Amino acid sequence: MELKNLNQDVLYLGSQSQPRQNLLKLADIKFKVLMHKSSESVIEPSDNFEKYVIAIACDKMQHLQLPEVNQVKEAKIFVLTVDTLIKTAHTNQILGKPKDLENAKEMLRSIRNQPVDVLTGCCLQIMKQSGKRWEIEKKRCWATGAQIEFSIDEESLDLYFEKEPWALHACGGGVIEGIGQAFLKSINGSYTAVLGLPLFEVRQELKKLNFKF
Repeated sequence: MELKNLNQDVLYLGSQSQPRQNLLKLADIKFKVLMHKSSESVIEPSDNFEKYVIAIACDKMQHLQLPEVNQVKEAKIFVLTVDTLIKTAHTNQILGKPKDLENAKEMLRSIRNQPVDVLTGCCLQIMKQSGKRWEIEKKRCWATGAQIEFSIDEESLDLYFEKEPWALHACGGGVIEGIGQAFLKSINGSYTAVLGLPLFEVRQELKKLNFKF
């Protein structure tokens, strides 16, 4: 029987996304979920797609509800915030989370005949105790993505949302898990970044910060 590392570090994840949490579970990374009060709409869109998605991830970090210093035993904690966006390759339209079902369908129609770039921006910090407050010790920000072709025919849209209702909370209304796999024509890049959390890069960055798995 494989023994668990009793000294395993905890990653504090500033995201309510179930797919991101599932990815961390699959990667056997111990984590706790935190809330944030970031309003993603306050970040002005940029011509630089990568900088834009990283800026949103960093804003989430700035508005994260960290645990009280006296509520954790660790002198230092690892904290991660993430954001995923889609940009259409031909029309350069940035797609976030849909407002409702009809908006989600419009988004999926718009990407039916063109590839899209999916980027996940990450902000990873080590926070150390300083009196009764947390201070930043180290910070790493980056973006990882892929270009995909995702095409759902009109007659399959209702079935897709019936099978994957949480797609209404995904950027562009698109999820490539479950029945979504049937509409994923191609992918070039990080599969897990498209799911919302680039596991390989997250693990590598955590290793650089001496995170104990």
